[in-house]
Amino acid sequence: MSSFALPSPEEEVSHRFLNNRNIRLFIKRDDLIHPEVSGNKWRKLKWNIENVLETGRDTILTFGGAHSNHIAATAAAAALYQLKSIGIIRGEEADPENPTLSFAREKGMELHRVSRSEYRRKEDRDYIESLRHQFGSFYYIPEGGQNHYGVQGCTELMKELNQNYDRIFVSCGTATTISGMVIGNRKNAHIVGVSALKGGYFLRETIKSYVQKTFQDQDTEAEMMNKVDILTDYSFGGYAKINSELVDFMRNFTSETGVKLDPIYTAKTAFAMIDQAKSNPPESQKKWLLIHTGGMQGLRAMESKIGYPIYVNC
Repeated sequence: MSSFALPSPEEEVSHRFLNNRNIRLFIKRDDLIHPEVSGNKWRKLKWNIENVLETGRDTILTFGGAHSNHIAATAAAAALYQLKSIGIIRGEEADPENPTLSFAREKGMELHRVSRSEYRRKEDRDYIESLRHQFGSFYYIPEGGQNHYGVQGCTELMKELNQNYDRIFVSCGTATTISGMVIGNRKNAHIVGVSALKGGYFLRETIKSYVQKTFQDQDTEAEMMNKVDILTDYSFGGYAKINSELVDFMRNFTSETGVKLDPIYTAKTAFAMIDQAKSNPPESQKKWLLIHTGGMQGLRAMESKIGYPIYVNC
């Protein structure tokens, strides 16, 4: 694992609005873990890959959309460990030449586009078995790395923290990352998850299910869940959707802090964090932490989609 920069740094940055609210902002730079397998993508893959190697298997199969950070990261991680990889891609119309799929293919991933109706069977055991008949033996990693090993990897983020924080902000897609953080929360921080999906009302129940499986004690479960909030009003219309307001925010945030954000996850989380700061009493100093979950490979695809660069002269 020597090629991975762990633990990732906690950087204190200056942001005028937060400074005026008496909030010190730190960013956990998981985007710096690895140039190709960064952020929570690596944390969710780490123990899965350990299991692949320990069991002597040589192929990983997983699922993702045409611009999936998870697909890109899995392809890169498999190549690093000299494993084969297969990606089942949502939508027959997915452009095989887009930056994400081109990168995955360059890393040796075998790509198979399937219809959206077929893709919806991605958690169906019979469907997974049919894929084994098609491709042979493989180690199955669910979409987004959402399994026990993925959660286990994300608990390690909390163990790395050098300081106590009043609030920790993190983006949520499958709830794997935040579930691991909640389970690993031993410093009494309040964890705020920001849904990158429209709605995202299922996220709290997903977290609760992982917490229950881990502790199997009602008092501990209640204590852990009392330290979690899920914000569902900052998706900007849904997954992978942005607008000019978010683009302007990203540019301003980077101008002030020197840290670039990805448009799908961390930018929305940072936006929510600043919005939440409006109600923070400025008379008491707080320390807040933003988790940068990586995913910067998706920036090119988003810029291609909207037709102009998000970061200019940054």
